[in-house]
Amino acid sequence: MKYNPSWLADILTLRYSPTTKMSLPSINLDDIATGTGDFSQNVEKILRANISDFINRNNPRRISLALSGGVDSILTLILIRDLFPDLKIQCLSFGFSPDDFDVKVASDIARRYDADFESFLLDNFYTNLPEQISIIGEPKMNYYWYYVAKEAKRYSDILVTGDGGDELFAGYTFRYKTYAEAFCPNLSWTDRVKLYLSCHNRDWVDDQDKIFGPAINFSWNLIYEHFRRFFDNKLSPLQQVCIADYNGKLAYDWMPLHEKIYTTLGISGFTPFLNDALIRYSFTIPIGEKYDYNLNLGKIPLRKILDGKNCSVDAGKKGFAPDLPSFWQKYGRRYVIQFLLDDSRVVTEGFISKKWVLHALEVVDTNCDVRYLNRLLHLVSFEIWYRLFVSEEMDASTTI
Repeated sequence: MKYNPSWLADILTLRYSPTTKMSLPSINLDDIATGTGDFSQNVEKILRANISDFINRNNPRRISLALSGGVDSILTLILIRDLFPDLKIQCLSFGFSPDDFDVKVASDIARRYDADFESFLLDNFYTNLPEQISIIGEPKMNYYWYYVAKEAKRYSDILVTGDGGDELFAGYTFRYKTYAEAFCPNLSWTDRVKLYLSCHNRDWVDDQDKIFGPAINFSWNLIYEHFRRFFDNKLSPLQQVCIADYNGKLAYDWMPLHEKIYTTLGISGFTPFLNDALIRYSFTIPIGEKYDYNLNLGKIPLRKILDGKNCSVDAGKKGFAPDLPSFWQKYGRRYVIQFLLDDSRVVTEGFISKKWVLHALEVVDTNCDVRYLNRLLHLVSFEIWYRLFVSEEMDASTTI
């Protein structure tokens, strides 16, 4: 398999590479305007049209719907049920512990809107990592969505999701608050990029450059250049953050890789938020109409729609996030030893520094530093990707 070392550096630093084919419409700076009117009403109108068009064209007997207990998936369920009261809906959720609160919320919402519900527990989500990576074709840390899609296939050939709501309607409130509080008007575009990346600091570590061996010519300046067009302009600071988010993991990681999973499993994915009309309309909504800085509350147009339907969603919803320290103790540390220290191709071939791996292992064992833990687990996926696609010594059916 041919690969570019810069592509590997991108993925192992950002979790995606902007050189990957983008599956969503490109949003240029000229597309960002200041609109007026009743934004929530217009958003609901477009969402309802998207849903009606899709369901009427496909005429499914049953659909599967990924229900997280958050604004996007709950609103999707409510609108589908409102438009198609007799459609059979199988809601699916998952957690990383038996007492996951978000799963309980999803279960209650499914019952309220006359949908079936099933949840499943993800304990060792690395056990079939070779199969996941063989589908995705990239050295990803893990891909929980594979499990959701596989469960969905049991009920329907259609999986409906709320993907895109965070990026289009300012859902990453923790990021905006951190960015806004540290922002200064005289920051250069490079400093703005650095500040933005500091709000994604689980994707890299302070000594990121020391991770790589001579086979990868890592450069922070090359990483920064990927973001220049989003921060070297006259948009407001949080508008810059939102357009960088849209043109980041959503466009180059989640959506193209979801589509690979759907194709492999023989299902169709549908998200009513990621329709061209709604994507473009969302970027005409002023940032202050999406995100309330004082309340640190995002997705205001979507929340207004829910309020009109007597439904509210806790602003403190956690989302799908594993207990990584627990996973580390049960499985992760063993994988690092097995794949990065005992007999590592990526270390031997000069891609990854063994010295850094040993240092990171010591940091995690001493302080349980989640950032280093993340990096080590990501490098395990790199080793598996290398054995699958480069040395071709591992089979996709291998369990670890």
